[in-house]
Amino acid sequence: MYGRLLWLGGWSIIQELSKGRRKISELRQAVPLYGAAFDLVVSYLLLSGIVRKYTEGGEEYLELTDLGKSLASTPPWGWWPGPWWGWGPGPRRPWRWW
Repeated sequence: MYGRLLWLGGWSIIQELSKGRRKISELRQAVPLYGAAFDLVVSYLLLSGIVRKYTEGGEEYLELTDLGKSLASTPPWGWWPGPWWGWGPGPRRPWRWW
């Protein structure tokens, strides 16, 4: 359940931040995530090292790191954990060590 929220919400935040740094208050209005869902996705992106948060002049800003900039230029299905085994929404086959 949370995987889809993190995937789609994270992708929409990354696309907004690919245009440049944004205030968190502006980003809340631009992205279709509300309340705790927005906070969850931003926390996940911060912990993953995809975005960076800093304070300037009493306002909090988010910007993409180098990793986030490289992810913004790739399609979203190759880098986010999907609801199936393994990574991304690929074929339904379990991971095997052999």
